[in-house]
Amino acid sequence: QPVTWWRGHPVYAAHLIVVVFVASMLVTTLLVFARMVPPLEWLGFNSAAVLRGQVRRSVTYGLVNVPSIQFALDMVMIVWFGREVERFFGRRLFLLLYGGIYLLKPLLFTALGVWRTTAFAGEVGAFALFIAFATLFPDAPLIFNLLAKWAAMILVGIFSLMGLAAHDWVGLTELWATCGFAFVFVRHQQGRLVLPRI
Repeated sequence: QPVTWWRGHPVYAAHLIVVVFVASMLVTTLLVFARMVPPLEWLGFNSAAVLRGQVRRSVTYGLVNVPSIQFALDMVMIVWFGREVERFFGRRLFLLLYGGIYLLKPLLFTALGVWRTTAFAGEVGAFALFIAFATLFPDAPLIFNLLAKWAAMILVGIFSLMGLAAHDWVGLTELWATCGFAFVFVRHQQGRLVLPRI
């Protein structure tokens, strides 16, 4: 069920996530325009700072978003694909999936920060939600009737090649970790993948 209704339209948790990110993008734009950068630096993720005890950065990093076409496309992906995943799993499991995607990146780079300091900021999870959608509905037709499973494989391949060519190890690690988590999460919830018990 949707969280609420607005003018006869259902509002899902995926929509609320987008509202938060868009609001953060507007605030980020105003701060950059006013040359008030320190608050943004205080929110961004930095593995060395987290290891020194600034754990809040693992949660606040997604609130620093500059306006871009990529950001707009990510918001569309969260609305479209996130909504469908939420409708299939329900709000609780959807939020568990998105929360896992969101926290996986800072947790992973905090662990790797023992060897190499990493810093980043900005929303995450849009593409991983598409992978979750493609795992749930592999034969769903997308643009030009391309099936979701083929689109997912093609895009993961292209993004991987782009990361390799640019030596973007942070981007590659994020891509494979978040997409892998989304795939495993969906397969586990479907009962098609049994995780070992601890």
